[in-house]
Amino acid sequence: MDNPASLHVAVTDEALATSEPKPPASSSIFIPKLDRKKPLSAAWIPFIFLSMALFIVSLASPVLALRKGNSGAEVRNLQKTLQAEGYFNGPITGYYGPLTEAAVIQFQQANGLSPDGIVGTNTTTRLESDSAAATDASLDTPLEFESPIPEPEKPLVSARPNFILQRGDRNSQVTSLQRNLQVAGYFNGPITGYYGSTTQDAVIQLQQAKGLSVDGIAGPKTRAALESTPVSSASQTAPSTEATEDRMGFANPGLVLKRGSRNSDVTALQRTLQAQGYYDGPITGYYGNLTETAVIQYQKAKGLTLDGMVGANTKAALELPSPTATPSPTEELNQDSFSTSAENPDNSNFNQDSLIKPEENYDPIPFNQDAFSTPTENSDNSPFNPDSFINEDSEKKKNDEQRQSSQMTLKQTISGKISPKSIVHSGRGLFFAQNMMYSHTITVYDRQYNLVKTIADAVNLEKYGHSKGSGTYKGSPVEAAFSDNGKYAWVSNYQMYGSGFNNPGSDKCSPSQKTDNSFLYRINTNNLAIDQVIEVGSVPKFVATSPDNRFALVSNWCSWDLSVVDIQQNQEIRRIKLGRYPRGIAVDAASQKAYVAVMGSYDIAVVDLNDFSLDWIKNIGNSPRHLSIDPGGQYLYATLNGEGTVAKIDLFTGRVLRKVVTGNAPRSMDISDDGEFLYVVNYHSNTMSKVRTRDMSIQQTVNTNANPIGVTYDPETNQVWVACYSGTIMVFQD
Repeated sequence: MDNPASLHVAVTDEALATSEPKPPASSSIFIPKLDRKKPLSAAWIPFIFLSMALFIVSLASPVLALRKGNSGAEVRNLQKTLQAEGYFNGPITGYYGPLTEAAVIQFQQANGLSPDGIVGTNTTTRLESDSAAATDASLDTPLEFESPIPEPEKPLVSARPNFILQRGDRNSQVTSLQRNLQVAGYFNGPITGYYGSTTQDAVIQLQQAKGLSVDGIAGPKTRAALESTPVSSASQTAPSTEATEDRMGFANPGLVLKRGSRNSDVTALQRTLQAQGYYDGPITGYYGNLTETAVIQYQKAKGLTLDGMVGANTKAALELPSPTATPSPTEELNQDSFSTSAENPDNSNFNQDSLIKPEENYDPIPFNQDAFSTPTENSDNSPFNPDSFINEDSEKKKNDEQRQSSQMTLKQTISGKISPKSIVHSGRGLFFAQNMMYSHTITVYDRQYNLVKTIADAVNLEKYGHSKGSGTYKGSPVEAAFSDNGKYAWVSNYQMYGSGFNNPGSDKCSPSQKTDNSFLYRINTNNLAIDQVIEVGSVPKFVATSPDNRFALVSNWCSWDLSVVDIQQNQEIRRIKLGRYPRGIAVDAASQKAYVAVMGSYDIAVVDLNDFSLDWIKNIGNSPRHLSIDPGGQYLYATLNGEGTVAKIDLFTGRVLRKVVTGNAPRSMDISDDGEFLYVVNYHSNTMSKVRTRDMSIQQTVNTNANPIGVTYDPETNQVWVACYSGTIMVFQD
């Protein structure tokens, strides 16, 4: 079996190359070591003269440029200089890898140099002039004695340093940047955490006003200038006096509340909607599915834009008394009227439902206890605004205590001719169970546990433009995901049955076997019928959709790659090679990145959904299988099937913050709508664990029927549905 540590040896981590042997000293390259005890033969004389000539020429030559692939003291000094200038935050390794190259390019762009990533004469001169006072960072003074190269903290994400912000970024630092620009009077758009054209224009205006290099990139100098800028009189109405405080104000008409917000202003919104008859959920301070649905219903009743966000117009309407009753909650929403913008892409269709997984048999990877990390870390809590509601703190504490102390109880057990590999909630009250080749069906249930329909996996491939042959073919449904706010279900099929499919894949396979490709079905949830069939890779397992409805992503177990399906074209547009046994997929709310668990390794792939470039979060743990991302986009959770643990990963640093042991072979999990809890099924333990995400502590473990393998969470009922591969679906009330 391959060593997992040797997989994916594309050098995305700068420290990977530090173990290369050092080149010999320049003098030893040309002058051989002579045996002084033996007389020198005449044959050596021409060679010695040639070697000496070449050596003298090399001494007179100018210093060679530094570039990707170089190593040594000069590179170490370069990294120190870039670090001191604020462009490099990786480990000082002495190896010129992708992180160093990216830092050099950013320095070159900021200083008007050719951004080629190579440290030549001009770049060296500029670096020296910028760091003349730094005695340990001179590029002309290599260290004679160096301590051993330090090993970086693992895992590391090879990414741009977080303190360089530019268009396309989306994180909490962009949120802080937008707030600072707002209070300085340069930015008047919504606080989204996304660096779009509006944010870039505001940065350019600041740079012009401060006499900085105008590039629209918020580097160290730009951000330092911004932090020293006094508060603009135009921003005095903002509810916060702290420029970088992460607060979205219901009382401030210039700010926007939307899905994923968590603060006291959301509490005020929920209470207002509740008083007017649009919201009947708990007062949590978190803007989730229930709050978004209530806002959309309110907007529809008032003739406002149906975007599910509380902007200036919706806030103004909410402050007026409501003379009419709430519309019926069963009214259909017109998704075509949703508005989008470049600065704030539409996130209304994000489906947090966990996507479920099966039993795989392959060579186990030895468990490494040293990989465990258990720092005392707490999740990010949004700042509390005491001016909004005096009792908010005590009420939220009471709600949290009630929920944390609640115990899951078995509500219903569903049986029948089923062998559910997964169970997934549509977000609209339907639950799809995928029953593999053992039943050749997808069974659909409602919230009353009724069987709504049994969908056969039989299709006519020729009807959908596939020329394998005429007649009916059967699939074997594995996983499902939903798009278009639950309108369509996308179902992966482990393999196909019929003429022309003679080389099926299995749980132990490789691309060299050239096993048959399989297909992804699209099911319209209005009539519960298959209406599209798309060819993907071999043994497709997990499927996920991007919140912006651009892509359906499928991990192909036997072809070791990821299929990217264009949802509008209903066809595969790209294959991305990943490595042994890709499985779980999670897409961020901005539809910018997809995270893929590569189960035959210790790693998680990071796919950029704009250019399909590939990055890695390394050394997470043994056999990552399922992934869930928290609603705020800060943390990624991974079940580690080979360890029996669940890991919490900080997406800004790529570090594992904590692991918790849940049971034997944790397979699938789902995250609650507010991001407070994970529900994890443990295949060989026949249990489900409820894990509090804040500190990764187990709140409860319940027994299930044999082989629990899929799980999904319904935020409206607070019920957890568990698919047991042995032939039942269990519903727990939380």
